[in-house]
Amino acid sequence: MVLATGLTQALATPLDATSVHGFWRPPDEGRIEIQACGDRLCAYVRDDGQGEMEIHPGHVLLRDLRYQGALTWTDGTIHNPRDNRTYRAKLRLVTRNQLKLTGCAWIFCGSQTWTRIE
Repeated sequence: MVLATGLTQALATPLDATSVHGFWRPPDEGRIEIQACGDRLCAYVRDDGQGEMEIHPGHVLLRDLRYQGALTWTDGTIHNPRDNRTYRAKLRLVTRNQLKLTGCAWIFCGSQTWTRIE
């Protein structure tokens, strides 16, 4: 009974700006931690999922995303260590366990869906 009550309360908890905090898995199987950095949002590589640590733990992947409301963060950047370039970034929390990340260079954009892992 207690477990059912706790589960019902967790499911009923509305999503807010802090709901995106935690550990996420991008399509390439790494592990990324999203957390507040001041009044903005940042994301750090915790492991690259390849076992070779091509991208070192602690690498700042997302930086300075600003909350815009409606579970959307904009005006930040994403750094791609594979090509050593930085792109404009936008993040939207789609569900409690799924987010959509979009990176843009000029008018060209690409998106990924990340899944919560913890």
